[in-house]
Amino acid sequence: MRVIFVLLTAVGLLGVGTASPPGASFDIRVNLADQRVVHLALTVPDGTTHRLQVDGDLALELQVKWTGERRVNATLINTAGGTVRRLSGTNVPTKPDGDVLQLGFSVCGDRLVSLTEALPYVCQALPPMAKPDRVFPADCRGCVGPYEDMPATITSHERIAPVSEPGEPLTITGRVSAPDGKPRAGVIVYAYHADHTGIYPPAPSRRSDFSNSHGRLRGWVRSDAQGRFVFDTIRPANYPNTTIPQHVHMHVIEPGCSTYPIDEMWFTDDVMFQRLNAQIRAEEARGTGGSGIVTPRRKGAGWEVTRDIHLGKKVPGYEPCPTPE
Repeated sequence: MRVIFVLLTAVGLLGVGTASPPGASFDIRVNLADQRVVHLALTVPDGTTHRLQVDGDLALELQVKWTGERRVNATLINTAGGTVRRLSGTNVPTKPDGDVLQLGFSVCGDRLVSLTEALPYVCQALPPMAKPDRVFPADCRGCVGPYEDMPATITSHERIAPVSEPGEPLTITGRVSAPDGKPRAGVIVYAYHADHTGIYPPAPSRRSDFSNSHGRLRGWVRSDAQGRFVFDTIRPANYPNTTIPQHVHMHVIEPGCSTYPIDEMWFTDDVMFQRLNAQIRAEEARGTGGSGIVTPRRKGAGWEVTRDIHLGKKVPGYEPCPTPE
């Protein structure tokens, strides 16, 4: 790959001879489809935002700000037609004054990879990407994540966490129903969650920003003739040092028609969930795709829950899909 190097110093509105305020220094490389790399080196003062053109309509926006600590937002944007569209980005603490923060971005067609303290990722090493269906809502970038590395064959009973994964076993059962209440076969349900320590364990090989943050514990099922599906996995823990309840993220894919996220699955016996005020719990009970609040039942050494899904319920802009023949 050819490397194009640009050295820039951003000094805001400082006068001549004025010392630069504290800021952040960057060494940034943007890989453009494995064809060439644009290399940018610059310093950005605190409290300022700077936009740099990378290639054509592709630009990089850098913002250095204080939120209890000095942090930087580095965002790839598309400026085509005069409209700014966010593509990918990082939000990370800066290094001490004088140290250089290294960032890597890879633009791989519709997919992007953002890395901190690393060189850009090679596009050719990304996993396969199935063609996404129509997304609801239209600006839901994360809705495309389930299509990355999606298995070619998906059954109604699948496993997310391997049997060897530490944690309490959890079985998730459910039934998918159409807007008219009838069971719907052939709908794909995608789920991902944290591990028994509350973190999203990294995948064995890098994926794009569409799904890399989902971690390693992710899986797909396809509803059967009665609309039923089953996941075998482990029960996730709360995020470390937070009050966020235990939860499982879920998406719906109506193949050839649409995809959208539904409300996270929350557990009624989780202490953090019980500490939520009554209004929040009531809102979640009337949630997107039906209620995501589940009551765990003991199943051997583990747990079992039921999360039924009502297609299109409270999904912004949703249009019912044709009934499969």
